[in-house]
Amino acid sequence: MKARKGGFTLVELLIVIMIIAILAGMMLLATGTATDSAEATKVINDLRNLKSAALLYYGDNMRWPGTADAASLDRYSDRPFTGTNGRYDAVTVGTGYIVDGITRINIGLGLKGNSATKGVQDKLASKAAETGLLQGADVSTIYTGGTEIFMNMR
Repeated sequence: MKARKGGFTLVELLIVIMIIAILAGMMLLATGTATDSAEATKVINDLRNLKSAALLYYGDNMRWPGTADAASLDRYSDRPFTGTNGRYDAVTVGTGYIVDGITRINIGLGLKGNSATKGVQDKLASKAAETGLLQGADVSTIYTGGTEIFMNMR
């Protein structure tokens, strides 16, 4: 009987390559989900910053900003929301409505690029109830998906 030389057989090498490929595929799936979740969190934080900018605008002008005033909200923020350097298509200011004698508005963003992917929209929809995300200017419709997302001004 001949002694076997050291080394790996072709079958052993193929098995190792398949295991590495499976692990790499699992890692890519996990990082894709984490990326969508991180992007959804960015959108929610940007909406909160937009709300703060609208409140500062109200403090300076004694009126809520209109959609035509949306570009001027950038000066109340640390980075632009729209335009060349912005991350969103548009800032939309809903029409005012009255609750308990107080005029309130909804303010929204038009999602684009990485923020507009289906995975990010699904993550936003799953967080909508707990964060107060709305589908449109209507106060009662919780966000379920789409490229326009609103938050109620308080």
